[in-house]
Amino acid sequence: MLFKTSALVFWALLLAGCAASTGSDIEPVAKYEGVIRDKLTTSIAENGLKLFTYSVSNTRVIPQITMQPLELTGRDRRKRSSGPDLTEWTEQIELGLKRTLAMSGFCREGSIEISRLIQADRAEIRGECTEGATDDDRQRFGRQG
Repeated sequence: MLFKTSALVFWALLLAGCAASTGSDIEPVAKYEGVIRDKLTTSIAENGLKLFTYSVSNTRVIPQITMQPLELTGRDRRKRSSGPDLTEWTEQIELGLKRTLAMSGFCREGSIEISRLIQADRAEIRGECTEGATDDDRQRFGRQG
């Protein structure tokens, strides 16, 4: 079963949650409000394993990054010019996943990341819930595994 989160509602709640945060659990501010689309796809296997895929796409036009060729010698040849700094974008993806899982109630006791792909214009994180599926989970989220 496919669980979709309305981007507008999601980011409104996200901003409200960030504004209400205090102390050491302050989360990053949602800087990508209105420019991303996210989707949580859930699957429950016959044995109760709960899997999810969190997909995000950035709808903002990303400026082309010009790479300057580097003249490297000796040991420096191993160094390569890397792409854009995705630290802030990655923080937003992780924050979105955390909030989406909390709002959906799919992983109540936490999750384990299986894989991630983060690029400047899109991202995907696949994971597994730490708890097994209950009868209520099977009714709410169906079974696709």
